[in-house]
Amino acid sequence: MVDDLKIIKKKYGENMSHLCRELFPTILEQNGVLSKLMLDNFNETHDLYDDIILHDLIIDFKTFIYNKFYSIREDDKEVTKTPKELLSMAGYNLVECTKEREIQNFKKYYAFGETLCTFSDLNRLKRCRVFFAVKKNVDEIKRENFKEPKREDEYGTSVISIQFTKDGTNTLSIKNRYNHTVSNPDATFKNNLDNIMVGLTDSFEKYYGIKQTYKNNGFEIPNYVRANGKYYKYNYEINNIYYCQNNIIIDNFEVKQYEKEKYIILDYFILDLVNKKIMLYDKTKKDSFVETITNIDKIEIKNIENGKAIKIKTKDNNDIEIELDKLNRITKYTNNKITKLNDLFLYMNDTLIELNIPNVEFIGECCCTASDLKVINAPNVKKICGESFMSSSIEEIDFKNLEILEESCFIGCEKITTLNLPKLKSMGYGCFVNSQFLCDINLPSLIVLDSNCFYEASSLKNVYLPNLKKMGYNCFHKSKNIISIFAPKLEYMKYGCFIDNEIIKKFNISLDAISDDSCFKKNKTIQKLLKNKSKKENKLIKTMKKVLRKEK
Repeated sequence: MVDDLKIIKKKYGENMSHLCRELFPTILEQNGVLSKLMLDNFNETHDLYDDIILHDLIIDFKTFIYNKFYSIREDDKEVTKTPKELLSMAGYNLVECTKEREIQNFKKYYAFGETLCTFSDLNRLKRCRVFFAVKKNVDEIKRENFKEPKREDEYGTSVISIQFTKDGTNTLSIKNRYNHTVSNPDATFKNNLDNIMVGLTDSFEKYYGIKQTYKNNGFEIPNYVRANGKYYKYNYEINNIYYCQNNIIIDNFEVKQYEKEKYIILDYFILDLVNKKIMLYDKTKKDSFVETITNIDKIEIKNIENGKAIKIKTKDNNDIEIELDKLNRITKYTNNKITKLNDLFLYMNDTLIELNIPNVEFIGECCCTASDLKVINAPNVKKICGESFMSSSIEEIDFKNLEILEESCFIGCEKITTLNLPKLKSMGYGCFVNSQFLCDINLPSLIVLDSNCFYEASSLKNVYLPNLKKMGYNCFHKSKNIISIFAPKLEYMKYGCFIDNEIIKKFNISLDAISDDSCFKKNKTIQKLLKNKSKKENKLIKTMKKVLRKEK
């Protein structure tokens, strides 16, 4: 048992070894079996325990392993005798306990300090079917006659509790009279009823309906794929290709193991340490990340807390730094020389936390969409194309030279509190949707604000847009808490803007810019101004018509 648990601890971690000790005492009785079952069915990973707990799969895991264990048993012979009859032949009287007082009747057989926890567990019958088997000559078997107790000696097995869990697996535990005075007392007779009397396992199934076949309809665990009979934890699944831990790629369920001395599988890329290049495994995909790392001269790798740091020096004297987490997923990228990020830069990565690209001026479409991204250092960027930077973790946007922001950038960035975009002139459709913690907007150079921007910015209070001329539809929709709007040069506002706002106190927008009645729909003060304006305009039109008629 010790050897099995040591192997499991080394391959799958200490927590998994503790769980296996708890779940599989029967299997641990057979040296080397449990560790082999684990290694045959699960690729090595210390995350397995955490994933089983996270997804509430203890029962499923237990069922799966026991099913594998019992599938290697030989078929039992036909049973014609009841459990009571078979145990009687072995010298025992069998009693099933269906009430707590019936359990307590057997406490008298246990010495002081050796009583089962069953007797103090008032909920045992809710979780288990409980039987006691007592030797017919139990009164003749004295504790004091056994100076060196052994689990299967005559005293230890003279009173046994046979218990089956009610969790659907019918897991068996045969508990010893010595209890914890001996090793592994909950696995007496190796938790195999047939070791007491051949045919007893099937007899319990036939006459009590307690079947230990551990039926399994297929064990599934999120972010694990099965190939070659084993479960592998994967980081990414793209086009039915699984990029796994431990330098493994599974393509069409074929397991490909890359030598750690020659390669690093990071995200969905392969870093070739020998030929000094980085590439996509799937040639049908595109990611401009590989374009930013070329002409490699030297690669240095060192272990850091919770991962690796990779330093790449290029032949044109550029230093690139990449940090990986313990699963070899990219969390940090630094490149001081590149001036452009083309489309689809790390667009499938979901673990990037920090991006440092100080000389980049252009960022293409669908770049850096990881939800954990917190830090973007790009002080010289002038244009960001559509659907980039959609992280739910960013708190500050600081692009001092940004002039153009295209559609759907920073969608869902609900934690943003600060915008510093002093040169921004144009903002595309749907930017900053759901920025729930943004309180103030100061965009002094903004001229064009396309539709659906700042939709549901529920904490927004002050809007300062001194040079804005055009505003698309549904901007600031559901932004109910705005109290101050400054946009004196606004020439045109489409429908649905500021539709839910009722509490504006400071308002500097030309009424002529408001083209639709749905704008400021719930604000009584502004609606009154618009109605008065409309009356004056109608009166002016009538006057002009009279003048024209007189002139004719």
